[in-house]
Amino acid sequence: MDFKEYKKAYIEQALALGISTNAIDIAIEYAEHLHNRKLPIIYDQQHFFQLVGYDEAYVMAIVNQPKSFYKEYSIPKRNGKYRIIHEPLPSLKEIQNWILKYILTPIAISCVALVEKADIPKKSFRDNASLKKKKKYVLCLDLKDFFGSITFRQVFSVFRNMGYSKALATLLSNICILNNSLPQGAPTSPMLSNMVFRYYDDKIFDYCKSKNIRYTRYADDLTFSGDFNCKEVVSFIRKVLSKTSFAINDNKTKFVSRGNRQEVTGVVVNEKLQASAIYRKKIRQEVYYIIKFGVDKHLEAIKWERSIIDYLHHLLGRINFTLTINKNDSEMRRYYEYIHSVLKEYKEE
Repeated sequence: MDFKEYKKAYIEQALALGISTNAIDIAIEYAEHLHNRKLPIIYDQQHFFQLVGYDEAYVMAIVNQPKSFYKEYSIPKRNGKYRIIHEPLPSLKEIQNWILKYILTPIAISCVALVEKADIPKKSFRDNASLKKKKKYVLCLDLKDFFGSITFRQVFSVFRNMGYSKALATLLSNICILNNSLPQGAPTSPMLSNMVFRYYDDKIFDYCKSKNIRYTRYADDLTFSGDFNCKEVVSFIRKVLSKTSFAINDNKTKFVSRGNRQEVTGVVVNEKLQASAIYRKKIRQEVYYIIKFGVDKHLEAIKWERSIIDYLHHLLGRINFTLTINKNDSEMRRYYEYIHSVLKEYKEE
């Protein structure tokens, strides 16, 4: 139904219910703004509950007791530390996926950000690295606790700027927020973080364009390539972020020149694309321990807190990452086939 037909039907139904023409005009103006942005027309909270298929009591329970709707666990990071994951329970995840698909995805994302997301064409680590090949210098900056730096107020602003009412923007934000920040594990968090950071992306992009520097961002990884002064670029980024909740993680800053190893988001660039030696070595080591000691004892040693199947999926994902960079990597292909066979055995038990 085009908007003219929608408007006609709405006015007829509203008049039949005795709604004033002034109230109808306000509602039509509100609806047309959302329609023009290809967003779902949602008039109030009750309307939202109907669209997602959950009653008011259930959704408000999520809003009032969000911790009860997340499963918390940790996964090992490459530096030996652990990353805390908050995975939404199936019901909450279903609602968040609805928000992602129908509200967040239609909004144009930053022209410089490379973010993996559902139901739209994906950019990969390989794409980000390919942009940097044969550049004189490569600078990589990492944003400290990226999701944790994004607050309820920032997410609320995203939904309000789309055109939704204060009440709806508050509801949508509460559904996507945990402990006043974006939860690592919610399907809406990557897209929302991208939208929140877009304002700063634009500032950085304009600066880089004036300096003939190539800029891309993959989640919390900011990468700059070209012929430039590293200190000047870092100084500018600090200035842009100085009055925000974001900060550079100095421990992860990398600056290399052509002729030396250039690594972007875990991919070594220069003339050939390949996963870093450290990344490959850790996979090789884990597969070795699984073969030698078995999966159970290996997981005890690394203090893995989730199920064996979850770990095997996690490891397969890391191996697959190397294969997306170099599909002819015979060593990683062997590891993939072996771990896949182990996973199949556990699923059949």
